[in-house]
Amino acid sequence: MNYTELTELDRAVLQHAIDAADRLYVPHIQEVGATLRTTTGHIFSGIHFETATGFANICGEIAAICCMVAAGHRDVETIAAVWRDPDGNHYLVPPCGRCREVISDFNPEAWVLITVMSDHWDAAAIERPMKVQVADLLPRRSHQLRMSRRSGV
Repeated sequence: MNYTELTELDRAVLQHAIDAADRLYVPHIQEVGATLRTTTGHIFSGIHFETATGFANICGEIAAICCMVAAGHRDVETIAAVWRDPDGNHYLVPPCGRCREVISDFNPEAWVLITVMSDHWDAAAIERPMKVQVADLLPRRSHQLRMSRRSGV
């Protein structure tokens, strides 16, 4: 995996995700805040919804993307998701498979903030963030299909 150091703009995205997780937190229902930055510098945040049935859950990344699209943008550049526990601790979490696919649909070269530590549930993991392109988090065939669709091949 090709890890890249965060810029100050990336650190701001991470802080916005932490702020969203804190501001919108509801135990067991809304615990993951996500923030994205567009290529034009706009910031959008969202919170995940955990439903009682479990089949209608909405990830924080998807909520942030929906806010972006509703505002007339489609240009995800960087995205981060942070889970907040009941004690107020924060954990930088990687996107689930579905979120990786959706992020890639908007920009196969989008940056995703993750930790370099092998255990993202380690309390210190949020202190060691890096970024990778979403394509590095997807199976190679999935990424190739997206790129061929974009180029009309």
